Amino acid sequence: MASLTQIKNIIHFPSVNSTMDEALSFVKEGLEDSFLIIADEQKTGRGRGENTWSSPKGGFYGTYALPLEKKITEQQILFMHYAAAVAVQQVLEEETRLDISTKWPNDIYFCSKKLGGVLIEYLSGDKLFLLIGIGVNLFSNIDNIEGDYRNKAISLQLEKNHNLTKDLFTSKLSATLLRFANEVFENSFFNIINLFNSKLRCFEKIISLKNGNQYLCRGINTSGKLQLENEEDNLQLPIDDSEMIVERD
Repeated sequence: MASLTQIKNIIHFPSVNSTMDEALSFVKEGLEDSFLIIADEQKTGRGRGENTWSSPKGGFYGTYALPLEKKITEQQILFMHYAAAVAVQQVLEEETRLDISTKWPNDIYFCSKKLGGVLIEYLSGDKLFLLIGIGVNLFSNIDNIEGDYRNKAISLQLEKNHNLTKDLFTSKLSATLLRFANEVFENSFFNIINLFNSKLRCFEKIISLKNGNQYLCRGINTSGKLQLENEEDNLQLPIDDSEMIVERD
């Protein structure tokens, strides 16, 4: 698959229901080049599964739509979660010098609270597209975040010792995301694995599962699963089972 070198279209909205839904509409309407849907706020932002993503003004809310020349594998789709999370983490840390970490499978954390997240959708019908939704509470006012998520969320609003702006973040993220996406399309996963694990909050720590068992976390492996070990058992946890882990600060 030929490397993607740039996002050819950036489409900005002051407000949308969901950037992911808007991206789906543009694909259905026939847009064939790579594009980014970006909005100042989302009314019904989507997270993984049935989760919602509260999206007040001040955050980055975007969906990248990458056209594909051929179908991609389940492993490549899986690693796009990690590639996108690493791209966000790397850009934020490089531009702010703050300690930004990842939480398996694809959340971004700062000071033990959630700063951002990733949503992946693969379109494999008449049009082949990979949609990468990214939400980051860049400078959001936490008081404007709705629901129980407010108590678990954080933004960079109060962190003043950096020159990061939303425009700079968008530019840097687009370039970094494409670089890691091309690694995935080339089935080159080791760099992403190493970068993800190096900032993984639970790496080489004891974690508990909801069944009461405890394991040492060895990070993601080449199959894209979370490797867990104890004296009696080895587990490879798939992304769909991420809710089995008991939350800890």
